[in-house]
Amino acid sequence: MMQQLLTLLFQSVSILLFGYFIPALSSVKAVVHRDIEAYHQWSTYWLILHLYTTILSPILHLTLHPLFQLLAILWLSLPRYQGAAVVYDRVVIPWVNKYEVQVDDTIDVAHRGARRWVIAKVKTILWAVMGEGGSLVDVLIKGVIGSIADDDSKVSETQNTNHPTSSSNPPRHSVKEALSHSSSSIDDMSINDDHSFDDNLVQDFISMLIQGLYVFANVEKISINGEHERNIFEGGFKLGVLSLDGGRKWFNITQAGRDQQQEQSVERVYVNDLTRLAASGPQSIILECSTTAGELIIKAEIVLSDESDRNVMLNGLRQCLPILKD
Repeated sequence: MMQQLLTLLFQSVSILLFGYFIPALSSVKAVVHRDIEAYHQWSTYWLILHLYTTILSPILHLTLHPLFQLLAILWLSLPRYQGAAVVYDRVVIPWVNKYEVQVDDTIDVAHRGARRWVIAKVKTILWAVMGEGGSLVDVLIKGVIGSIADDDSKVSETQNTNHPTSSSNPPRHSVKEALSHSSSSIDDMSINDDHSFDDNLVQDFISMLIQGLYVFANVEKISINGEHERNIFEGGFKLGVLSLDGGRKWFNITQAGRDQQQEQSVERVYVNDLTRLAASGPQSIILECSTTAGELIIKAEIVLSDESDRNVMLNGLRQCLPILKD
């Protein structure tokens, strides 16, 4: 029993010494003395050792005596044999040359898939928090983004009577939530189910648009010569508010927390200039308009909380646009 323990201890210490400690000191010397040949040798060794410990070692540990593991480490690390260089030249390099393109493509696909998955999860969490948080979320959004709410005590009675502030009617978090009292048939509405909107529901839908709706938005402004003009949504999708102007002439798209009364804080899509209204992906709507002179095309992509909310929004807009254009 004691002999087995001593043998196991000797093997472990030897692996640590020849597999890690001495190569680490040699790597430091190669860097300090700027020895390119030694630097290449030990970089190759650490690469092969990593492959060995993560792929081969778990398999060999079950099939080979620990003594053979020690011999493998010595063969890889000792400068006399340079086994790591042999494996690198005869196995790694031919494999990379043969499968490099496929590996790069697979990595790119994996990165894009992971990025889409993370973005989808983050959006789902945000919508869930907004749906559950109610007015508390409105306060948090304004606080995080930096919007400073007006102090109600400083607003005169006359202003409150003639010019109601948007803080008394904050944007809604869901189309279905805003219209739930109007119709029970909107929960299972399909993308072409516009017949489900009666007159009362249309009026409620327009009122909801005027009040505003939290969305993720991206806006592109393209001039007649194909150049992209800057806008407040530069750089991709941002949390914003979609609303219908009180005069029902245009849609306002504003970053959440910004003042909609400030011209430079709002992107507008004019109702009469609207040339395209379509679904995009599982949760998005495309609003596209062209200025009267045709010198500028504005394309806004609006992401709703889920596919059902998108369907209700799209069908509601199809029903309301003829009314708004009158």
